[in-house]
Amino acid sequence: MSQYSDATSTVSDSNDSRPALLWLLAPSFLFGPETWKGVADILTKRGDVARIANPARPRLKDNEFVRPWAESVAATIPVGTEARIIVVGHSASCPRLPLVASILLERGFDVAGIILVNGRFPADGRAPVEEDAPLAEMLDGLVRPNSYLPPWYRWWGSLVIDMLPDEAARKRIFSQAHCVPRALFDEPIPAPDLPRSIGQGYLTMGEMYRPSHDRAVAEGWYVAEVGGEHLHMVVAPEVVAAALVGLVDEFAAAAQK
Repeated sequence: MSQYSDATSTVSDSNDSRPALLWLLAPSFLFGPETWKGVADILTKRGDVARIANPARPRLKDNEFVRPWAESVAATIPVGTEARIIVVGHSASCPRLPLVASILLERGFDVAGIILVNGRFPADGRAPVEEDAPLAEMLDGLVRPNSYLPPWYRWWGSLVIDMLPDEAARKRIFSQAHCVPRALFDEPIPAPDLPRSIGQGYLTMGEMYRPSHDRAVAEGWYVAEVGGEHLHMVVAPEVVAAALVGLVDEFAAAAQK
C-alpha cells in the first residue's frame, strides 16, 4: 500500500521512457468537471493526455440513468484513439467505473487500468443505497416535491468548508453542482468483470470511504492513501496526481513480472 504526504509528494515532468497515457477523469454526477481540472493540468504537464468527462445531467424523465451516464463518459475518448487509457472516477462515479471500462473495451480502446477515488467499491447489480439505510433515509429527507435532490453541497451544511477551505475553490465547485433525481440512487449498477490484464486501483482520501478501501485491499487491488477530505484533488491536486501516477506505476511493474 502506498501513502503520500501532502508536504512532499509531487509529479515531476516526465523524463522516463514509458509511452504517454490518456487519463479519462470522471467526476461524480453530483459535481462537475472542475473537480478534476487541477489534476488534469498536472498530468498534462507531465506529458500525458488528460480528458475530463462532462456527461449530460440525469433527468427525472429518463428511463434509466446508469448506462447512459457510462456511455457518455466513454464518449469523451475520440474515435481512433490508440493511446493506453487509465479510467479514473471520483465519489459516485466509482461503482459505475467498471461499466465505463467495459464500454471502452467493447469499442476497441486499449484500457490499461481503472482507479477509484473515494467512492463505493463496485458491487454487481446492487443499488447504491441498498445496503446503506442511513444514506437512503438522508436522501429521502432531502428530496424535494419535484422528486429531485438539492445540490450536494446543501446536504452537508458547514462540513463543506472542511472539504474546501478556500472560498474561491468553493465557488468554482459549487457553480457546477446541480439537482439530480432521487430515483438515480435506486437503480442497480452492473459491475462487469474486467480482464486480468487491466490494473485495478483504489485511492483513499481521508476516512469517508474506509470500508471501500478495506474491500479493495481484500480483493487484491492496488491501493494508495492521501490525507485530506473528500475533495482533496481540488485542495491538493499535485498530491493526488502523484498518488494516481504511483498506482499506474504499480500496474506497469506487475505487468512486467
